[in-house]
This record gives sequence, structure tokens and C-alpha cells, in this order.
Amino acid sequence: MLVRIQREDVEIGMFVHAFEGSWFDHPFWRRYFRIETEEQLDRIRNSAIDGLLIDDALGVGLREAAAATKPEREPGPRRKPAARKKFRDETRAPRAQTTFAFAQEEADTPRRRRGYAAECRRAQRTIDRTRDAVAGMFDAARLGRAVEVRQMVRLASSIGASIERDAKALINLVRLKEKDEYTYLHSVAVCALMINFARHLGLDPQEVEDMGVAGLLHDVGKVAVSDAILNKPGGLSKGEMRSVREHPVAGHRLLASSAGAPDLALELCLRHHEKIDGTGYPGGLKGDELSLAARMGAICDVYDAVTSNRPYKAAWTPCEALTEMRTWEGHFDPALLDRFADSLGIHAIGTLVRLSTGELGVVVGSAGEAGENVVVRAFFDCAMLSEIAPVDRTVAPSSEHPRIMGRESPTFWRFHDWDVLRFRVLAAAPDAQPAPESVSR
Repeated sequence: MLVRIQREDVEIGMFVHAFEGSWFDHPFWRRYFRIETEEQLDRIRNSAIDGLLIDDALGVGLREAAAATKPEREPGPRRKPAARKKFRDETRAPRAQTTFAFAQEEADTPRRRRGYAAECRRAQRTIDRTRDAVAGMFDAARLGRAVEVRQMVRLASSIGASIERDAKALINLVRLKEKDEYTYLHSVAVCALMINFARHLGLDPQEVEDMGVAGLLHDVGKVAVSDAILNKPGGLSKGEMRSVREHPVAGHRLLASSAGAPDLALELCLRHHEKIDGTGYPGGLKGDELSLAARMGAICDVYDAVTSNRPYKAAWTPCEALTEMRTWEGHFDPALLDRFADSLGIHAIGTLVRLSTGELGVVVGSAGEAGENVVVRAFFDCAMLSEIAPVDRTVAPSSEHPRIMGRESPTFWRFHDWDVLRFRVLAAAPDAQPAPESVSR
């Protein structure tokens, strides 16, 4: 059972489930560990955390700690018995202010939704802070210094907290990067995409966290490539291309010499330019030779690259990007690419999806100033099991209604001539979109 205690009540043998408060106040970058030394004990007691959650099923509980005698050291300050009982008797912990608060015990805790606009403002501050830190990391790496991994963990955790509150806010904002800040914000974007993707795949919290850190660090090897090459508006010469292709190995070497880098970060740094058919670099690995992190990273890396303005190419909208990426046979794991699209709620043009309106529709494109909205042409009523006059529905970020519920199988709905039907829907002249309130839910 999870029990919330204050930092002064912590004892050796307790199993830490999570720290509360700002990540910048946390005494350790990791979570889920047993307190085994006096040094760990002192770091927790002398930190600025608000409190912590312990799992008394995996370690010493409050009662056991209170009963134990330790004459070799002076006991620390203690909470009054009544207050201590109050915390001991709590069967549900309040929502921790830490990063990846994904524990099932907290999943059912009600929380007030801040709204998309409010989260955008909060996410922008996180983006700015992380961009500056990544720029500092690159500058330090150019001077030959090791990467400060602990700082990157904290920043990835802040991004993860924003993703948990409203995934589309930060992901949409970080896509709107200027050409001269692409190198740094690309790392921030890949971090956010990896976290969102990993959560969608149901990976465990530590893997989600490590995927985010890996995203922040995946391109650190570009410190070995000149800015003139990275920002060149035209095509690269063979020598310049050879220099670019060396950055995964350079980054892996740098991270390997930096203390605390997760194994997933080393893997993603080295393998994010590999392709599923073996034509990628640096190792030419293919198929099952590529780890999940490598296959996920290849998708997230390319998706952010093609949806960003570059010196040599204007950005594609998310729908355009996913549509094109699906045509690059042999580049990505196709099943994972579909799961990635699902994680964003954005799909390639021509994809059959189900809407919260109770309709089936085909994705026809993007809308909005930055292409942040998805336009779905509804053509089928799921309740009546019959076609309707095509009507375009615009799905905005974080919209509750209408929203995309997920992709659907044409076979399941017995659309046996699906290619013909899809072409007919895409070519149809849609009716004006009615207000969501007039649509059956």
C-alpha cells in the first residue's frame, strides 16, 4: 500500500515510490528504490521536497520504523502521534507533483482540467526552459565536457508532466520552431513525442521516463558537425553527408562517457537513423535487429523534422507528414507508425476513423493556421449502419467533441470495395458542418 510521509519520517529500509514537489528539489533523479544507506537518508531529510510516497509492501512501513531502535544515531524530528496516524491511515495518496505520476493508484484520482489554452501557456515555459538547457548542453559538449544527465532527466520529467495534463498542447507548440533554433527544439520535440508514444504503448513508468531522456539526448552527436553543414540550404556534398552520418557514433561515445545516461538513451542516440529494411546508418540493422526504442525514435525523429521549417524545406502539416511517411516502404515499422498516429490523434489522409459523433469518416487533411486541426469527412452512421451525406468535421486539439476515437477496419464494417468507397468519399463535395450539439453522440 502507498503511504504518504514527510521527509523527516523516512527511515532506512523504506521503499520510495515517488517524491512530491518540484523535480528541481528532488534529492535523486531516479525513483523506485529502497533506502539502504545513511547518506541516502540524509539527502532525503535535508532536501526541499514536500513529502514522499513509500510502498510498505516492498519495504519498511511507518509502524516498523517507529518500533525499531537505532542507538547508533540520534533520531530526527518526529511528527506528533496524531498527525503521524493521519498519514499512516491514508489509503490513497494525493496526486504527487512529480513528473510521471502514472501509478494506477493515482489514475482514478479526480483532477481539474486546466484547459488547452492554459496548458499551452504552461507548456511554453517548459519548452523555453528546456530549449535553453539543451543549448547549454550542446555548448558544454563542444568544449569536451560530459553531459549533465541528471538535469536532462529533470527536464524530460517536466515535459512528461505537461504531456500527462494535455499531450497536444506541448507537442503542437514545439512544432512551431524557427529555423535558427531547430537543433535545440528538435531535441525537445522528440522528447515529447517519445514520452507520448511510450505512454500510448503502455510502457512502464521508468521506460517512459527513459524514453523521454533518450529523446532529449538523441542528437547530441551533432556537436561534431559544423553549423554550416547543419544549416546549409542546399544539398550536401559527399564529404558533408559523411560528416552528418558520423553524428550517431559521436553522440554515443559522448553519452557513454557521461555518468548516469540510461541505456535507452545510448541505444536511441546510436540507432535513430537505422531503417527497418537495413538501409539506414550507422550499422545497417534491420527488422528484429532494431530495438523498440530505435524503431520509435526513427519515427519521432523524422516526424518532427518534416513538420518543422528547415533551411532547405518548408514544413508539412501533420496529416501531410503521416501520409508521406506511410509511403516510404522499408523506412519505418508500419505497425508502429500506425500506433504513433493513434498516439497523436492525427492520421494519414485516407485513413478510416471513428468519431465521437457516432460516425465513420475519412481523414481528408488539416486545418488551422499551423495545420493543428484534423478534418474528417464523415460518411457513415454507425447506429443506423447506413451511409449519410458526406460532411466535414474539424477536430481541434484537445477537443472533447467531436474527437477521433481511433482508426477503424474497413473489413469489420464490411466495406469490401474499400478503395473505391474511399475514393468516392474523398472526391465528394461535403455539406457544411453542423454544430456539434446537433449531432447524435
